[in-house]
Amino acid sequence: MLSVLSALIISTSAAYAASADQLYSDVPQDHWAVAAVTKLSNDGIVTGYGDGTFRGDRAITRYEMAQMIASARTHSQKASDEDKALIKRLSTEFSDELNSIGVRVEKLEKKSDNVKLGGVFCNKAMAGTYDSHTWWEKELFLNLDGNVGDGWNVHAGMDWKWGTSEGWNKEESFSDDYGTSSKEVNAALYHFYANGPIGKGLNTTIGLFTPGLQDGVVSNARVKGVEVDYAMSKNTSLHAYTGMVYEKNADLSSPWSAGFIRNGNRYDFSRSVKAGAKEESWDNDDSLQVYGFSVEHSFTPKTAAGLGYYSLKSPNAYGDSHLGIVALNLHQKLTDNLELTGFYSRGNQGYQNKAYDMKLVYNGSPWGSKRWGGSIGYRYLGSDALIMSSIVNGSEKPGSKGMEASVWYHFTKSIQLQNYFFFGKAINAKYAEDNDNHTAFFSNLIFAF
Repeated sequence: MLSVLSALIISTSAAYAASADQLYSDVPQDHWAVAAVTKLSNDGIVTGYGDGTFRGDRAITRYEMAQMIASARTHSQKASDEDKALIKRLSTEFSDELNSIGVRVEKLEKKSDNVKLGGVFCNKAMAGTYDSHTWWEKELFLNLDGNVGDGWNVHAGMDWKWGTSEGWNKEESFSDDYGTSSKEVNAALYHFYANGPIGKGLNTTIGLFTPGLQDGVVSNARVKGVEVDYAMSKNTSLHAYTGMVYEKNADLSSPWSAGFIRNGNRYDFSRSVKAGAKEESWDNDDSLQVYGFSVEHSFTPKTAAGLGYYSLKSPNAYGDSHLGIVALNLHQKLTDNLELTGFYSRGNQGYQNKAYDMKLVYNGSPWGSKRWGGSIGYRYLGSDALIMSSIVNGSEKPGSKGMEASVWYHFTKSIQLQNYFFFGKAINAKYAEDNDNHTAFFSNLIFAF
C-alpha cells in the first residue's frame, strides 16, 4: 500500500515537508513514506483508522484502490504531467471499480462542461413602408451547443415570439404567417444541426441551418440540408450548400410589403390573393428547393471579396424555370474603425433582376467588442435578385430602394440597442405612387446571456 501511495503524490515539487506532528503512530517521522502519507492525508485523498494508525504494510483490495484513485482524480489539477499520466493509466486499469463507486457520474459531469446554454431576449419596434402602424414584438432565443468529440459540435436553437400592432399594454397576439392559427405565443425550432470536419480543411454542416455564404447578402434563408466548406489555403475558401427552404412565407414573398414583387406578380408563395377584381390561386409552394456555392478570398488584410451563384426553384413564382442569381460581395477596410462593404447580384428572370448595396460602416458589427457604431449607405433590392437577404433590417423586404442608416450602442457587455432607419420607396412605380409612406425603422433592445 505504501508503495502505491508514494506513486500517487499529487505535487509539482519533488519533495514535501512533513508536518512536525506525527499523523499516525505507525508512520514515524523517519519512515521513507512519511512525505507521501502526510501529503495525501492533508489533501484528503487517504485517511487513517480511528485508533490513530495508518496500517500501511497491509494489502489493499481493488475497491480500496479505486477509492484512492477517485480521490486522486479530484486533485489532478495540481498534478505534474507525469502524475497525470499515472492517474490516467490507473483509472483505465480500475475503470470497473471506479464505475461501481460512482465515478461514472463524475465523467458525466465533466461532459456537461462541454454543453453551453445561451441566448438573447429582444424588445423590438418595427414600422414598414407598406403602412403607418408600428409592430411591437418580444422575442426569446435559446441556444444549446454541445461538443460531441472529434471536432464535431451539435447546435439547437429555439425561438419564441410575442407581437402586436397595438402597443405594449394591449392584448398581444402573433400570427404564424402560415394561415394556420393566431397565437399569443409563437414557438419554433429555429436551428438544429451538427457540424464538424470530414477531411483535411473540409468541414460540413448537416440539419436545419442558415447558410454562411457571402455574409448572407443573397441567401440568408434557413434550409434543411447540407453545407460543405473547404479551406483551399489560408486566404481562399470554397462553400456550397443545398436543401429545402425552411422559412415563413411572408419572409420570402408577400402581397403587403413595400412592393415585394417576384416575377411580376404580387403574391405569397402559398396563399391566393386578389389581383384587381380577380382572385388568383396557386397550390401550396412549400417545397422550395435551393442551392448555392461561392469562392471567397482575402487579397490583403484589408481587402476581401466573394463570388457566388444561387438557385431557387419555385413553381408558383417561376413556373418550370428557376431563379438563378450571380452575386459579388466586397469588404474594404479604410482605417482601423472604418470599412466599406457592398454587394451586387443579378437574377435571370428579367423583372426586378438586380440588387446592390454600398455601405460605410463605423466600428464593425454590433456583435463585436466596440462600445458603439453605425453605418450609412444606399441600397436597391430587386426581388428577383435575392432569395432572402441578411441586410434588410430597416428596408424590411426586397422590392425597395433608398438610403439606410443605422446606429447601435452597448450599455453593458450584455445589453445593447440597435436602430435602423430607411428612407426610400418601392421599386415598382405604381405601388410607390399608391403608397405615400416612404420611411421605415427597426429598433431592437437586446439582452444577451
